[in-house]
Amino acid sequence: MATFSYKARDRKGEMISGLIEADNAGMVSGRLQSMGYFPVAIDQAKKPGAATDAINRWLGQGRVRKSDLVEFNRQMADLISSGIQLVKALTLISSQAVNPAFKRILEDLTESVAGGDSLADGMGKHPAVFSPLAVAMVRAGETGGMLDQVMQRLADFSESQEEVRGKIKSALAYPAVMVLAGTAAVTVLVTVVIPKVAGMFKDMNQALPLPTQILMFVSGFISHYYPFIIIGLLAGIIALVQFSKTSRGGKVISGFMLRLPIFGKVILKREVAAFCRTLGELVRNGVPILTSFTIAQRVVANKVIAEEVSRAPEAISQGSSVAASLNQSKRLPPMVINMIAIGEETGHLPESLLKIASSYEMQVDRAMKTLTSLLEPIIILVMGVIVGTIVIAGLLPIFSIDPTQGR
Repeated sequence: MATFSYKARDRKGEMISGLIEADNAGMVSGRLQSMGYFPVAIDQAKKPGAATDAINRWLGQGRVRKSDLVEFNRQMADLISSGIQLVKALTLISSQAVNPAFKRILEDLTESVAGGDSLADGMGKHPAVFSPLAVAMVRAGETGGMLDQVMQRLADFSESQEEVRGKIKSALAYPAVMVLAGTAAVTVLVTVVIPKVAGMFKDMNQALPLPTQILMFVSGFISHYYPFIIIGLLAGIIALVQFSKTSRGGKVISGFMLRLPIFGKVILKREVAAFCRTLGELVRNGVPILTSFTIAQRVVANKVIAEEVSRAPEAISQGSSVAASLNQSKRLPPMVINMIAIGEETGHLPESLLKIASSYEMQVDRAMKTLTSLLEPIIILVMGVIVGTIVIAGLLPIFSIDPTQGR
């Protein structure tokens, strides 16, 4: 099949354009007419070369970003709530999409829905873009005849998740920049400045103090073997990433992360918040509890917590309550289990789950702000000590100069 670009007019005379995959231009024309459009121009699209494709991927144009999905959910919610038909809403959004990769997916989604598929079925054809959570919520909304409400909730949910991610990234950005700048400064001092200063004293036949000799050894080692050091670091990172993708490796690293002081608690709260919000949204929108659990456990990045949560559906299928099935977990806080139990007893499980999520998201936000305020002075102190030690080691020969040497 080839890809064709087209221009067509809708029933109101408005011009639209997009891409369609088909065997020939005649099939494209037939599809457009079946969708209620009047073809104006149909041309075979040229495939980008390998270099262009690589550049587009590097610039972020070959993938769909989280922000694209957040914007899509909000636009869909607003358009459907305004009474605009589903196909028309998808056509409007796809025509305004800036990301070429997402634009192609939206056009394919529009074509699927216009061809008789449900919105959930169309989204399900792109699992790399639309999460199981979004597909399940949309399917529940279509089944229950409340797609507009579900899209509003999905938009609110995706925006809240994006806000949490943004807060975490912004909190870690400044410390990361400080570490990079400090590392660059130390590298320049060790590999460029110190060797020149020490070389001057060697030319004077001046004996170097032990700290300066140690610093010179480190400087020489880095200068001579830096390619191997870089290759070793890259190989170590790649090996660690590959190890983390294995079942055993993922559990080992996840368990280590949870045992970290301070950071471990923040990671646990972040995972609990993501799990409870996802599960709460799914149950509130009418998705069966077992299906909700299967989807919600996928949002848990920590393998240890995900494994504990994955045991709950089996217990629920055998008649156990949600709280009792999760009570087997060694990681979930007792307060979470108690609130879930109260929600089940009162018939307000979704509301209880969403309250837990909101509470833990606020705790994560406060913890990240506290950690950031603590990390900044610690990083400055550590880098100051390192730089100061290097400078002192470089200046020590000056204070130990023997005027009689070198005559």
